[in-house]
Amino acid sequence: MKVEEAIAKILKEGTRKRVEEEIEKARKLGVSLVPYGSKLYPKTLAEIHDPPVLLYVWGENFDALKEFSIAIVGSRKASSYGKAAASLISGELSRNGVVIVSGLAYGIDSTAHAAALKSGTTVAVLGNGVDVVYPFVNGKLFEEVKKHGCLVSEFPFGTKPDRWTFPRRNRIIAGLSMGTVVVEAAKHSGSLITARLALEEGREVFAIPGPIFSSTSEGTNELIKEGAKCVTRADDVLNEFGYVSSVLVDRKDGDPILECLKEGPKTVEEICQSVGISIDELNVKLTMLEVNGDIECDSAGRFRVT
Repeated sequence: MKVEEAIAKILKEGTRKRVEEEIEKARKLGVSLVPYGSKLYPKTLAEIHDPPVLLYVWGENFDALKEFSIAIVGSRKASSYGKAAASLISGELSRNGVVIVSGLAYGIDSTAHAAALKSGTTVAVLGNGVDVVYPFVNGKLFEEVKKHGCLVSEFPFGTKPDRWTFPRRNRIIAGLSMGTVVVEAAKHSGSLITARLALEEGREVFAIPGPIFSSTSEGTNELIKEGAKCVTRADDVLNEFGYVSSVLVDRKDGDPILECLKEGPKTVEEICQSVGISIDELNVKLTMLEVNGDIECDSAGRFRVT
């Protein structure tokens, strides 16, 4: 399919003038227009049952669309636990050469993008035109993703976000990725739609466990009950695809928290002082180490190596 034909198909009024205007705006902004069937069209996305007719791709790292990628999605109303978990997993995956795909939404998505940019690259799939910054508070992150990764949309320039655009966006997030990690999600959240779409396309679905008293963990905990792989570290994702992590080769001998606890049982405050990380990040790591069976907490609230 030619670019002109693809643009005409997605525009409600596919007149020659409107098609030419869309192409001219893409040229001025430096946006790549990639129609379905093009050699540049991502293979993983082309395999889904309803691939976009045309992709608008804006950014300095177009090759990110060709590399191995994992989606990280979750609640806009993310807790400090959720943000710390998203940052931890995204950062570890990124350091292992994985491209992180997400939706540039407030909360978990933004956290995942930001963590990925510290050591690698990321792809943001938008529920609006690539020339529309949404949410507005993510303006700086929008520019950082464009500079070091790329922004992707199937919507024409100027398209505003709407309720119907986000489910369409979610299928692209799932389609671009070999697997989807859900960090925090309420029972009826958009992140669960992304997980369902990933399953329908035969992709892997992962979920990070959360506190049983948190409403934003209801969806993720339910996914685990239904068979999603429980994720407490990046290795849980990487191992599913035959990757050997270069970050956490031997957790027992390399994790600073475990090294600290080898000296004897300690409280959260004592561990925090010894390791030198924030309480939020420490609580996430302690939870994941506990779920993984590496540590346990005694009745006095002190952690010890198992």
